[in-house]
Amino acid sequence: MPTAGSTERRWPGWWRSALGRRYALAFSLLVCLPLLAYAALSATLVYRQQREALAAVQAAQAGAAAVRIQQFLQAIELQLGWLAALPWTQDAAPQRRLDVLRALRQTQAITDIALIDGNGRERVAESRLELSRIDSMADRAASPAFSGARQRRGTYFGDVNFRKGSEPFMTVAVAGPGEAAGVAIAEVGLKYIWDVVSKIRIGDAGIVYVVDPAGRLIAHPDINLVLRNTDLSRTLQVFEAHRGSGGMSPPLRMVGTRGEPVLASSVVLAPLGWRVVVEQGLQEADAPMWANVRSALWVAAVGLLAALSAALWSAWRIARPVHELARGAERIGAGQLTHRIALRSGDELERLGACFNAMAAQLQASHDDLGRQVEDRTRELSDANRAKSRLLAAASHDLRQPLHALNLMVGQLRLDPDLAERQRLGQRVDQAIASINALFDGLLDVSKLDAGVIRPQVEAFPVQRLLDRMDVAHSAAARAKGLELRIRAHGAWICSDPLLLERVLGNLVGNAVRYTRSGAVLLGCRRMRSGLRIAVWDTGIGIAPDKQARIFEEFYRIAPQDGAADGGLGLGLSIVAGLAEVLGHQVAVRSIPGRGSCFAITVPEVARPVQAAAPAPVPGLDALQGRRVLVMDNDPQVLESTARLLEAWGCHVYAAPGMSGGISCPANGIELLLVDMRLDDGEDGIGAVARLRRRLGRDVPALVMTGDVSVATRECIAASGLPMLEKPAPPLRLRSALTRLLQRD
Repeated sequence: MPTAGSTERRWPGWWRSALGRRYALAFSLLVCLPLLAYAALSATLVYRQQREALAAVQAAQAGAAAVRIQQFLQAIELQLGWLAALPWTQDAAPQRRLDVLRALRQTQAITDIALIDGNGRERVAESRLELSRIDSMADRAASPAFSGARQRRGTYFGDVNFRKGSEPFMTVAVAGPGEAAGVAIAEVGLKYIWDVVSKIRIGDAGIVYVVDPAGRLIAHPDINLVLRNTDLSRTLQVFEAHRGSGGMSPPLRMVGTRGEPVLASSVVLAPLGWRVVVEQGLQEADAPMWANVRSALWVAAVGLLAALSAALWSAWRIARPVHELARGAERIGAGQLTHRIALRSGDELERLGACFNAMAAQLQASHDDLGRQVEDRTRELSDANRAKSRLLAAASHDLRQPLHALNLMVGQLRLDPDLAERQRLGQRVDQAIASINALFDGLLDVSKLDAGVIRPQVEAFPVQRLLDRMDVAHSAAARAKGLELRIRAHGAWICSDPLLLERVLGNLVGNAVRYTRSGAVLLGCRRMRSGLRIAVWDTGIGIAPDKQARIFEEFYRIAPQDGAADGGLGLGLSIVAGLAEVLGHQVAVRSIPGRGSCFAITVPEVARPVQAAAPAPVPGLDALQGRRVLVMDNDPQVLESTARLLEAWGCHVYAAPGMSGGISCPANGIELLLVDMRLDDGEDGIGAVARLRRRLGRDVPALVMTGDVSVATRECIAASGLPMLEKPAPPLRLRSALTRLLQRD
């Protein structure tokens, strides 16, 4: 039988001590209870965050799917709009029939197209299933499609109907511009939306489907459900009951179209009223959320166990001499990082003292490392200041030259009575302004690359389009220097951002012309294993081997003694390198001093499309003629010059320095707003446009101009949805932007 003495020997000595038991209990309660509360709170927060993240992901997926379907419908609308915009003549029906056949061949979803003239008479009717009709002159004026399109002055979308109770169709009609214009009416087979929704992937097994306002399924990856005229009106009622802003519904848990529990979100597709639904299996949708919750609970459990162990471990020898440990900790906490605790207890407190010593050593090392980081950061700031100084010096020098010439030419232009000389001076003024704009464009490109705001819009297009633009942009400059610009035609198609790639190739061709005194500049393409190699050869001054590694640096310019080069900040090739990196293309250079250079960029080549869409006809009328334009700018010179330029284009201009400048609007209203971003009294262009639209009672087309290239300003304007034009803007670019804005309205 165990005795009292044997029982005492069974328990550790620290537990037999009242002080040890009190510390063990106190430490356990103080550590474990907060950790338990934290674990519960953490698991709850993780659960809520994952639910919110899942809702955001599904909302984004539904929105993206709606955009894809909207693009499908817009392609059909553009085809019909092109047909409706063509003028009718006495013998135009045969040619219009060819246009209709071409549209049927290009858009498989269209089964029937009818062209109705402005009097409501059927002129052309083509169908995949019925015989053609030419100049039948049947009266279609009373049809809902014709009257609906004419009343809306745009596009009419009919209700969804199921032919033979299985295949969904919809009538789409587009009216041409003007009172006498006709209407193009098409029957569209909606089963082809299957091509859109079947390619959208939501996780591993998620799907996207579309329901019309009557609750009928019109698009689903399982085409059999569509052909069976599946009724989803009950599902639609559930979404309508939880409808949020913009027609968006939050994720709902329900039984999906395949008979299993799902998590579904939806968004209304305007203006049709269709509801695009994203459906994902409930188990798959919730898997990441529960995995994160379990991870949080495991971390909390491990932390709790570790904390409890640490509390008991600390209480084990808490009655031991702690004075030295506390005093040493106080000295280390006071900043004496070189102090070390000399504890020789032979137990865990000695190891704790060693931990304090290790912590002090780490703090000392961190302190030293922080000092080195401060020195490195100071050096980086010094380098940045030097780079800014180089930029200011280079920009000051290269901007002063054309500004000085511009001042002299303006003075001469005022005094010279000779009309021919004044015209020549006007051309030279245009050249000086173009030079200043080119310098600003280079600085703007560098700032965009540094800020990381450039996002490429990759698409497939023929490389010949790019070659033609190089011919138009640089042939005049080459001829002015007595050079021959040779461009070899090529029929390949490439995949890239056409605007950014044009900027890259324009810099290369411009440099070749700039650094070539005599001979020729050749632009050509060659197929390689890695893609299409677009190369620019010149017979210029060449680049020494020791300088070829530096030509892509900012502000670096090759300045030979014979003056073969002219102008520039030394940013062209650095912009080429930056844009090539953004696009993921490779740039290579070969050069021989005195003989010339070759710059090449390799671009992915793609197969030529079987049928390229015909370009839409460009309207011949001047969209700005007679328009009533309100110009707002706090700079009097900019305000006056902009007003005079618009008046020269035939506009009726109303100018004001800001909202407090006494705006006088005509009785028949303003048709266009041209507003600077920064106005007087702290007003900005976005707020001014909103206030003017409220005053005018409609969303007047508006363009915001700004000379502020900061990321914050760009994001603010982009968030407002207003188009932006950067200052300084050439007149042609301003006119093009205003024309596109009016044509889009």
